[in-house]
Amino acid sequence: MKPALTYTPGALRPRAAHLGVGAFHRAHQQSYYDDLARAGGDWGVVGINLTPPDLAAAHAAQDGIYAVLTDDGQTRACRGIGTLIGLHDARSAPDVDWSGIDFATLTITEKGYCHRSGSFELDPAAVAADLAAPEAPVTAIGYLAWMLERRRRAGGEPITLASCDNVADNGRLLGGVLRDYAARAFPGLPDWIDRNVAFPTSMVDRIVPAMSASSRARLEAACGGPDALGVVAEPFRQWVIENRFAGPRPALERAGVQIVDDLAPHEHMKHRLLNGLQSAYAELGRLCGHESSHDAATDPVLSDWAGLFLRAQAETLACPEGEDLTAYGRTSLARLQNPTIHHPLNQIASDASFKLPQRIAAPAAERLARGAPAELQAMVLAGWALQAGDTRPDSTGVPTRDPMGEEMSRRRAAARDAAGFAREVLGLPLWPARLGQDAGFVADMARWLRAFAQGDPRQRRAQIDDFVRERANA
Repeated sequence: MKPALTYTPGALRPRAAHLGVGAFHRAHQQSYYDDLARAGGDWGVVGINLTPPDLAAAHAAQDGIYAVLTDDGQTRACRGIGTLIGLHDARSAPDVDWSGIDFATLTITEKGYCHRSGSFELDPAAVAADLAAPEAPVTAIGYLAWMLERRRRAGGEPITLASCDNVADNGRLLGGVLRDYAARAFPGLPDWIDRNVAFPTSMVDRIVPAMSASSRARLEAACGGPDALGVVAEPFRQWVIENRFAGPRPALERAGVQIVDDLAPHEHMKHRLLNGLQSAYAELGRLCGHESSHDAATDPVLSDWAGLFLRAQAETLACPEGEDLTAYGRTSLARLQNPTIHHPLNQIASDASFKLPQRIAAPAAERLARGAPAELQAMVLAGWALQAGDTRPDSTGVPTRDPMGEEMSRRRAAARDAAGFAREVLGLPLWPARLGQDAGFVADMARWLRAFAQGDPRQRRAQIDDFVRERANA
């Protein structure tokens, strides 16, 4: 028997929109809207997917209702979600009426912002087709600009656009590229945006792995049958959003969302501790022969390594009010050890050239600036340098993709020695300049490039174990 709803989806109003209705959105933001609906709220969400997969037909076939199964090995719960009241693909997205939308969110991945790497500036080449035909856009940035331009022409009300992607300063990024695009496509729009659109920064958190045959079977067994939109996730969830809105918004705080004046400490904590550990495991775990975050996190050697890494990362952070960095680090490791969540390391490692600068390189540079060692971070960057461009799928068929992959493959093939390769990699504009300028960091990275390149998974694990034991006895 499928999980029942305590509200009628048809009674909800289309007051919110979301771009990028993937598994994460269905398990995360929708769970908060569902809480509000169960408490009597009327906020329904119109979903828009501009890129595959096309889920509109599945959504219609299920009357817009799907299940979220949360499980940590001890507690299991199945919840029906009915707040996604519409779902449109690229064909019908241009026809969506945004006149009643007051609050819109996005999960489109960093690549979806069409920006220059490491900046908040638009990459015109990424949106060239949209700029040539701005009223028939294909990118998320072009689409949002066209929706805002239509709203401006109609004398529409202010609106809030909140990025929920796992990138630093996501609100500033969204606002920057949208204003830049608007100035090129719709000359009258930038001033209207400045007066009528808010771009709050937000931080979202819930581990939602790609659905596999086994997770789909568990979902169907627990929740009452086949479900093309259903997802499996961990019980933990968090959403922190900057207190900056342009008009009406859902009362998210009633569902446990934290509305804060300064998001940066929360954002840095998550990026450097939880996400930093995920990325570290994606590189070191694969080198040691693991395929999932659970396998890496439950490896005693890598678990001990994580203790050192989390302490080092925490030393670069200002603790957000109401948080405990040590406890947050322990919770992060425990979440990755959840026996029901097997997040493919190949999936986590995808687009690492976008993720590692903020998760690993920035804290490394800050440690070096204070005279502290950053060898733990050098180990992770060495792992990336040796594996970026390796697109071989894991045993379940999940590959790794990285925009820098082909270039890194060429650079590896041409490298003469580890020290030279380390200097070359650290000279890439991805990283803070300090990393390549610090002789000690270059030497640390070269050491691990040699160690990881020469060993097999068992030997690499032993080398990491020796490193951890040396640190413990220091």
